[in-house]
Amino acid sequence: MKIKISHPLGTGQSACTGCGACAAACPANAISLQPDDEGFLHPHISGEICTDCGLCQKICPINSGLLANDANDSQHRADHLPAVYAAWHRDDSIRFASSSGGVFTALAENILKEGGGVVGAAFDDQLVVRHRLAQTLADMDRLRGSKYVQSEISPAIYRQIHKLLHDGRNVLFSGTPCQVASLRNFLVKDYDKLFCCDIVCLGVPSPLFFARYVQYNIVRGKRLLNISFRDKITGWKRYSLTRHLHGGISKSIDIFADPYMLAFLRNFALRPSCYNCKFKSTLRHGDLTLGDFWGVAKRYPEYDKDDQGTSLVLVNTEKGKNLLENCSPHLFLGSADLDTAIAGNPMLIRSANFPPERNTFYHDLQVDSFAMITKKYRLFQPSFLRRVFSAGKRRLIGTLNVCSN
Repeated sequence: MKIKISHPLGTGQSACTGCGACAAACPANAISLQPDDEGFLHPHISGEICTDCGLCQKICPINSGLLANDANDSQHRADHLPAVYAAWHRDDSIRFASSSGGVFTALAENILKEGGGVVGAAFDDQLVVRHRLAQTLADMDRLRGSKYVQSEISPAIYRQIHKLLHDGRNVLFSGTPCQVASLRNFLVKDYDKLFCCDIVCLGVPSPLFFARYVQYNIVRGKRLLNISFRDKITGWKRYSLTRHLHGGISKSIDIFADPYMLAFLRNFALRPSCYNCKFKSTLRHGDLTLGDFWGVAKRYPEYDKDDQGTSLVLVNTEKGKNLLENCSPHLFLGSADLDTAIAGNPMLIRSANFPPERNTFYHDLQVDSFAMITKKYRLFQPSFLRRVFSAGKRRLIGTLNVCSN
């Protein structure tokens, strides 16, 4: 008798991305998504309901081989290099409200104008990040902006997308590269009316970590109603984090003074699979790839004159090219090169480094207060004097090294 498994990846579940496609595809509804000790969602298979059909293993992008960095034939890569653009929305208010240049808004508006649906990550009323379907411009506003938390994609969302496509309506799906690959696997066949945008992704912290951060703010008397991870009040390149608090109060701080952002940027809190991401490549599953065009001014100074945000756009398919062209009246588009794009966004092709602190971070998060975590992992901005002292020390060490050589 075949032994029923409890996870589609069996003992290799550390590679699981938590996409939830297996749960959506299960014909017996035998799979539920449950958080592990670190708060990351994993599929759990009910042995009493499971019929051993094996569909969950076939639909999993890790198991099925739908991996971007498996296609490592050099000629294949050379034949499929994406077109690269620096871009921004011509409406200054939309550009300012967006994380980078506002390209996603132009794409979404184009799909909605044609009666389609847009699916992306949004905060719900409890500040949990979930993918949701927007069919109006008002609903779409919640999808705009970066959310540095892993988003949950429920089985219902997968099924809503399938129904829209079956009904002949356009769908724009935005997500991490692994989420885009998962959707394509779930749908089995390609749909002419499906447009996928993957993002340049460092990795994702867990909802548990973010929930602890929210509770930490409440304890300190700051009840969060919403949060903007990428506020441009101090510019695009040195963006701020803005907490929107109860009572209509908003407070902005430097991202390097926020403990959550520091843990994220230092790679302490990412999902285990993010340190060996199977979807890092210039061969993307998205028709378009969107991100910030960091460092664009070094090669193309004309693309960053006002520090209001410049998007990186990779055009990976003919369908992506057509969608972008349809939005061109609302966008500035400037040609660029792939080397410059990778130089500013090495996460296009490289996984996040695994720091030693990752071994203990989530264990400590479970047993210690958030204040203790902040102190233990130095998740705060050094004082001005300490920064001056550190800079002077680095210069002194550099001088000594030069003198000794």
